[in-house]
Amino acid sequence: MPRFPTGAFPEDYATLLSQTGPGTLAGVLRLLVPGCGVDGFDIETEQRNLVPPHPEARLWGVFASGETCWWLPVDDDPARWLVALDGHGRQQLNLTTTEFLEEWLDGLLDLPVLSLPPVPRERTLTPAGQRVEPAVPASSQPGTRNSLAQLQTIIGPGTPGTYEWEDIEQELGVPRLPADYKRLYETYYSDHWIVLNGIFIEHPHDLASSHETHAESMREWGFGSGPRHPLHPEPGGLLYCAGTEGRASLWWDTRDPDPDRWPIWTDRRDTEELWTITEFLVAELTGVGLDLTDSSLGNPADWAWPIWGPRRPR
Repeated sequence: MPRFPTGAFPEDYATLLSQTGPGTLAGVLRLLVPGCGVDGFDIETEQRNLVPPHPEARLWGVFASGETCWWLPVDDDPARWLVALDGHGRQQLNLTTTEFLEEWLDGLLDLPVLSLPPVPRERTLTPAGQRVEPAVPASSQPGTRNSLAQLQTIIGPGTPGTYEWEDIEQELGVPRLPADYKRLYETYYSDHWIVLNGIFIEHPHDLASSHETHAESMREWGFGSGPRHPLHPEPGGLLYCAGTEGRASLWWDTRDPDPDRWPIWTDRRDTEELWTITEFLVAELTGVGLDLTDSSLGNPADWAWPIWGPRRPR
């Protein structure tokens, strides 16, 4: 069995792998150890072949689909290290390694940086060096991806609440607002806008007044040398929904009669992205969006807008 130097690794992981040895979990995740002579399972060798998602990140797992699992040593105590994932973007989780493995195996984490869907998986560990059978999820149901569930793995839980949506929509002059925007504010109920690392999602009660303010500015200054876009309440006009600390503005393009298909347009690029507002947030916070905010990994306690997920700060 592998030997883990005292204090150099999270104790829960060291205890687990000291009991089981290195191997492939659920047919898809290689769990690595130090000093392993089996190809593909030695921590130091595998890390040398990769670009870490953070200068101090330490590798511990590799998925068959290519994504990687790391520790982010934000504290002198390894028990308080964050789990970091690198794949289609990067994200960090304030879970211990074994908490992460338990919840991932149970299909409870819809992780946007992973290509694998959130489904329960068989709790099998194939020892390093043995043939790995094709992975078969414990559930026969294909996993579906949910942008709000993905966002919750990044920013943690919210406080639920309700709004008088019909009154808000009537004031705006729209048949209805996108369902994902409503779910976002019903999940993260607030008297003010939702702020995520310098991105300000406009509050439902302020949508109408903020749109008027930003639309007036856009009419006078916003389009520059690019083509002019119609602005709500013009038919199919842009409707303001968010802004950033860097003074970018985000708008729904309302040309589609179905509000759930309204793409996001920003004045920073004269293009529109086929994202909903929550899909936009997930992309920005994992580093695969429009680069309108910083998506670096690090210790949230040092950030101006701390983001902890999927748990509240401990």
